Amino acid sequence: MGPQEHKVERRLVAIFAADVAGYSRLMAQDEVGTLRSLTACREIMDRLITEHGGRIANTAGDSVLAEFPSAVDAVQCAVAVQDRLASDPTAPRLQFRIGVHVGDVMIRSSDLLGDGVNIAARLQGLAEPGGICISGATHDYVRKALSLSFTDLGLQAVKNIEEPIRAYAWRAASAGEPMAHDRARLLSGKPFVAVLPFVNLSGDHEHLYFAEGLREDIIASLLRFSGMVVISNYSLSGQRQAKHSVQDRDAPYILEGSVRRAGNRVRVNTQLTSPSGESLWAEKYDVELEDVFAVQDELARNIPAALRIKLEEHERRLALTKPPTNLTAYDYCLRGRRLERNFDRSQRAHARTLFRSAIEADPEYSRGYIGLAWFELRTLKWGEPSDRDATLARALDAASKATELEPNDAECHWALGLAHLWKRDPDKAIASYEKARTLCPNHADLLSDLCDTLTYLGKFEEAIQIGKTALRLNPNPPDWHLWNVAAGYYLSGDYDMALNYLQQMAQPGPAYRLIAATHAQLGHLEKARQAAAELLKINPDFSISRFAAQAPYINAEDLARYVTGLRLAGLPE
Repeated sequence: MGPQEHKVERRLVAIFAADVAGYSRLMAQDEVGTLRSLTACREIMDRLITEHGGRIANTAGDSVLAEFPSAVDAVQCAVAVQDRLASDPTAPRLQFRIGVHVGDVMIRSSDLLGDGVNIAARLQGLAEPGGICISGATHDYVRKALSLSFTDLGLQAVKNIEEPIRAYAWRAASAGEPMAHDRARLLSGKPFVAVLPFVNLSGDHEHLYFAEGLREDIIASLLRFSGMVVISNYSLSGQRQAKHSVQDRDAPYILEGSVRRAGNRVRVNTQLTSPSGESLWAEKYDVELEDVFAVQDELARNIPAALRIKLEEHERRLALTKPPTNLTAYDYCLRGRRLERNFDRSQRAHARTLFRSAIEADPEYSRGYIGLAWFELRTLKWGEPSDRDATLARALDAASKATELEPNDAECHWALGLAHLWKRDPDKAIASYEKARTLCPNHADLLSDLCDTLTYLGKFEEAIQIGKTALRLNPNPPDWHLWNVAAGYYLSGDYDMALNYLQQMAQPGPAYRLIAATHAQLGHLEKARQAAAELLKINPDFSISRFAAQAPYINAEDLARYVTGLRLAGLPE
């Protein structure tokens, strides 16, 4: 044994200690399943520790000990771990307790030793399952740096430590708590940016699609940064109303702007404000149309800088916009994207034509393919008349081509995952969704759609949990977020809770089929028939047989539960 192996080094670090709550009991109940879940959890935790600048020092069984260069990094990592484990479909059964302490440690052969380590371990024991407990020393470092709420537990006498320790606890929001914005902040420990609808100053309503499209592209770039959470407010009824809605829910930072397009000239004004209304950053751009992508890239760099967010180099690269070689293709995609979400089938059909025109104009531009993939997938999801196999083949081909052209675009992997789901290949579906989540970890829309996918796979508890995480990440969610959580409750047999979410929807559209089925299961037959009539107004060709043949439910009994509700509501066979 060489002398270097016995060398002991001392340094001041932030110590992160974690273990599984009730591990021995879980092992006794299901050893194989618990070990499988532990492996999945450890993969997530190890990755997050590395991403936050930590080093894993010791591991034994269900325990993890790591060191961080700063208290802020350690606590942010702890919150990220609890957030991810609470919403991850691969690890729903295990809950970790985490303790964080800043103190002097001894390092020998990469192991951490000393009282600092013991204190972190004792704090971990004080934490609730799924929660975090930090020392007073740690709290002093992070209380002003992080927007987190801690409960002062007072002085705690712990085993083998002479002096009592001041302890502070943080607890994640439970699944049943309100969808308040501050809950989302507690979940992430990261700054939130609410991106309001950009005002169209072009003097022509026809150019509204351009303002909407530019905003959505900026949102897509910002979503790739793990150090912030981006809220996309879906109400386009006016900037003042949207801004009021977001501020009522305590959105910390607001990005707003205006767009004026005249021919090939584009003028963009943007401003980032703090919760108090203080302007943190503002800029004006007056550029040729082909330079609008450089504007998107500059916004993606300047906004994190204004918030003092540390960016990883790979995130910088991912956020850069890949412009089309043909600006006509970009214009086709923006127009198609606005029409493709319309419940009016003729409007959506025109969107498909626009996406095909984009592909013809620039076969190497991924957005045309991804738009076409989403068109075909929504045709299936909304139960519209189609040749299922042909529609699915077109969706899969388009999503695959988009992913080939843009392997670092989360939306491409997301669409590919959905196509695999409808092809009834759950393993490939989940793999694609997880790749998308790696690229955009705080994407509320992506999480909500994963909720829907997990419902089809019969994983209702996980689906509801991750769907509620998506709702917490967006204080003004679109209706389909509510629909997806409601579907999880319906298929788990909790019709009252399903109806609670469905009644919060403003424009149910295709979701009237679930509203009809839910009222029917609750015995509200008149309301069920009314909802069925509303569904047939927007989809007069709806039939139970086509829905049953197309929907990719893995378990026959889940499909049967849905079909029973549809029949009780009086929808046509």
